[in-house]
Amino acid sequence: MSSITYDAGNMTITVDGLDTVERALGDLKRKTPAAAKVAINATAREARKLMIAKAKARYAVNAAGKRHLKDLVQRKKATNKSLSAEIHIAKMRNDLGYFLTNPPYPTHYTGTQWVNGPDVWYGKVLKASSMKPLPGEGNRGKAFLAEFKSGHIGMVQRVIGSSSGNNLTAKGRPRWRNADGNVEKLVTLGSPSATAMHRTIWPEVEPDVEEFLHDRLNAQVQKVLAKSGRA
Repeated sequence: MSSITYDAGNMTITVDGLDTVERALGDLKRKTPAAAKVAINATAREARKLMIAKAKARYAVNAAGKRHLKDLVQRKKATNKSLSAEIHIAKMRNDLGYFLTNPPYPTHYTGTQWVNGPDVWYGKVLKASSMKPLPGEGNRGKAFLAEFKSGHIGMVQRVIGSSSGNNLTAKGRPRWRNADGNVEKLVTLGSPSATAMHRTIWPEVEPDVEEFLHDRLNAQVQKVLAKSGRA
């Protein structure tokens, strides 16, 4: 019996109760763990590939967002003594800077020049959706892309009337000040994390992953039998 679970950024693939495989191998049943190990590790690689492809097809991620989706990695491989594999992705917070926006990059709309940007920026999370305007609302100013010291480009908004002690941009330029002479705080526009995106699409790929595991188990059994001249 196989078990494949995905929860909170972790997928675990195990095979328990290998009686069927042992019966198929007959007096070669000692090779059961080795056959199962190969099938499990191959399934982990296939699951990662399918989940990344499905997430890219569903979500309107940009180049940075696509790289983030690929952070889903196999961190534990199955062995003959431990028939379990794991793939994992860290729980990192996303913002709209990982998705398609218009304009798609900050260009010169940074520092004191941010007011020269478009009247309204646009963005979307799902490929099937249209681009939506990102105007200011309440105590939040209009959204715009900004580059941080880390190199990350994020979609942010100014908190109107607030005061920040950070007076310089990542490039050392003076930041824009409001009518009171204050540099206002920035907050990012949140969006689904890579963990959340993979969790959402997992039910869509789960049947294919289960089928792949069963097929690989059968294929490994046939391979063992063929090598022994008993296929």
